[in-house]
Amino acid sequence: MIKRPRYSKEFKDSIIALYQEGRSSKSLEKEFGMASTTVLKWAHGAQKQMIGDTIHTNNDMKKIKKENDRLREGNDILKRAAVLLAKN
Repeated sequence: MIKRPRYSKEFKDSIIALYQEGRSSKSLEKEFGMASTTVLKWAHGAQKQMIGDTIHTNNDMKKIKKENDRLREGNDILKRAAVLLAKN
């Protein structure tokens, strides 16, 4: 059984950055002695992660806006009630 090497997160991030800057997976394979398919897998995984984070952030923002609107409406109701109670 062939034991696969383990790479640190910092190393993976640096390889991904080099790939995203325009280096080919083949050139990274030659320079760092790793499979070009590994480079591609890491780069595509990072891209999916960025897309997923964006979607997650957008969903969170929608929830926050909805909650903010609900709280504003509640505050408006309480303000009107306070005015009515103050008149009596």
